[in-house]
Amino acid sequence: MFSLIKNILYRFTEGMNKKEVVWYERDYLAVRNGIGHTGSPEVESHFETVRQAIENPNQVKRDKDYANRFCYYAWFSGDIHYPNHHMKVVIAKNWRGKLEVVTAYFTNTFKAGEQDVWSKSQ
Repeated sequence: MFSLIKNILYRFTEGMNKKEVVWYERDYLAVRNGIGHTGSPEVESHFETVRQAIENPNQVKRDKDYANRFCYYAWFSGDIHYPNHHMKVVIAKNWRGKLEVVTAYFTNTFKAGEQDVWSKSQ
């Protein structure tokens, strides 16, 4: 859902606990354009894969460095630009208890130290 209320660009219902997740416009643009992040323009061209990772993830892991962050993964069969990758979306619980997207990008590996929390087969 597209909404600019309170600068929320997108709203999702995440697939592990069915809670609302928001993606603020400033965070989306920072990820897409590489402002304070590694640039990940694929969030625009592969937005449906980002949505799939949040709403229907194949696997969820706990971030190894931040206790309030979870890494949502969707398997991606690949295309000419991102063969054999996973879409990784990092979701954090903010100080108000709301879930928000921190970043999203393609990766071909899991970060060492991430702990399994949930998988689609459960």
